[in-house]
Amino acid sequence: MKITLNGTPLEIEPETRLIALVDQLEERVKNDPMIISLIQKTGKSNLLFILNGAVVKAEDLPTIEIQEGDDLRYVHPFFGG
Repeated sequence: MKITLNGTPLEIEPETRLIALVDQLEERVKNDPMIISLIQKTGKSNLLFILNGAVVKAEDLPTIEIQEGDDLRYVHPFFGG
């Protein structure tokens, strides 16, 4: 099944739950210095997930099943000055 992840086409298994993709993405970005700092300070990555234009609450991640054609985006907070 095809979806879009941060603007890039991605093939995933049917009936994939959003939490499974979240786990994969968090593994992929775990060495990002910003993510390392956030995990050290807060105990979590603080990634924000947006599915088809709507922000997904963390408590909803396990209940959402990804559908064909979904547009999933993720961002992490950044600090500036």
